Amino acid sequence: MTRRFDAAIFDLYGTLVPEFSRSEFFDTVRAAAERLGCDPEAFVDGWSRTAIERQTGGYAEGVAENLRAIVATLGGAEPSDAAVADALAPRAALYGRRFHPRVGALETLRTLKERGYRIGLISMCAPDTPEMWRATPIAPLVDAAVFSSETGLRKPDAAIYRAACDRLGVRPDACLYCGDGSYRELSGAEAVGMTAVEICDPEVDRTEQLRPEGEDWAGARVADLRELLALLP
Repeated sequence: MTRRFDAAIFDLYGTLVPEFSRSEFFDTVRAAAERLGCDPEAFVDGWSRTAIERQTGGYAEGVAENLRAIVATLGGAEPSDAAVADALAPRAALYGRRFHPRVGALETLRTLKERGYRIGLISMCAPDTPEMWRATPIAPLVDAAVFSSETGLRKPDAAIYRAACDRLGVRPDACLYCGDGSYRELSGAEAVGMTAVEICDPEVDRTEQLRPEGEDWAGARVADLRELLALLP
């Protein structure tokens, strides 16, 4: 018996772990600004303007360096290590509450491993995500993880998808890709030959979610990750 797919590749935020709401996420950015003595809205603007640099390894010392760069741009004094740690505390608390496997994620990945599929991850993320990821129960179930902050590659550029395929040892046309549609990831996956499926839980108000560069997807869709098992026999 032949199978259509040899591998399944997943997005992280909004797919394997829940996405943040836009309000709660930017509340942590404003809280950082206030703790660093900066104007909150100007700081949010600085955070948004540095997104690509943050996501592609532009800050060798991570998010702390990013915060210092924003403070400097706004004309503030160089914050101490203790001040930066205090500014990042609300962000750490948010991730502590929300960075966990979404319902069905562990069951789906374990079943796919049992069925012999290779499993990959492609994430657009800040430099603090990979360390948090490796501490989750999801990480051991994934054969290859590609993080934008470590590789300098971004969705929907073809190179980030090909990097995942290379690490998995599979062709793009033998991969099913599942994500929530941020960063035009679904059309990007299909452009390199993958079959893309959107995860869209009807119980979640996506207008309130942090979904950068979302796309209006008209292709295949599932409401629960476990529905993918029917596509990956």
